[in-house]
Amino acid sequence: MDTEYVIKAEQLTKRFGAFVAVDRITFGVRRSEIFGFLGANGAGKTTAMRMLTGLSRPTAGRAEVAGYDVGRSPEAVKRRIGYMSQRFSLYDDLTIAENMQLFGGIYGMSKGRIKDKTAECLRSLGLEGERSSLVGSLPLGWKQKLAFAVATIHEPEIVFLDEPTGGVDPVTRRRFWERIYEAADGGTTVFVTTHYMDEAEYCDRVSVMVDGRIAALDTPAALKARFGADSLYDVFYHIARGAERS
Repeated sequence: MDTEYVIKAEQLTKRFGAFVAVDRITFGVRRSEIFGFLGANGAGKTTAMRMLTGLSRPTAGRAEVAGYDVGRSPEAVKRRIGYMSQRFSLYDDLTIAENMQLFGGIYGMSKGRIKDKTAECLRSLGLEGERSSLVGSLPLGWKQKLAFAVATIHEPEIVFLDEPTGGVDPVTRRRFWERIYEAADGGTTVFVTTHYMDEAEYCDRVSVMVDGRIAALDTPAALKARFGADSLYDVFYHIARGAERS
């Protein structure tokens, strides 16, 4: 596969006993690209993401992230990526500053660098006066923005976002995506899963997983043209309606 890709999967497979959760997927993600990874519940996208982030070992096939094999060097992968899960990866009983200090330390940052990046992040979020506030006291939208800041505090090459905007209003979702654009403009590759088809329209390219396999992969415009659809929702419905998994 072309070396321009910073994420490369070749015949990547994950089995749980007789069940094949991810079935020989092959694709690549370019540097600074916003790559949408779509699929209905049970399609295998979260399992695939767990392998790409070094959290789960592949059963077969291989993948490289930031130049490291996810099966052989998962810890090296983890040091070079950011990850934001559906549950935001923040500790509600710690303050905003304490969360940043904790995760900065996990990512191997120096105390001075953590201090500087914390001040920079709080300033950009307009939270300078809230550094001692418990994360659990924040509104959902602010938690999501903070979780994204924490996931990128160490300026990773790649950030993985697993349904990062679930449960918030459209305006807050749009503002969150503005931060994603800023990260991509700064050179960060963004790999994102979402159930919102309007968000998928913001991606440079999107893939659609069905029953553990990638059923389609292209730009939003090309996919709509291919399926004669007005929206990615129509594309997704056309592709996923024959899924055997519920």
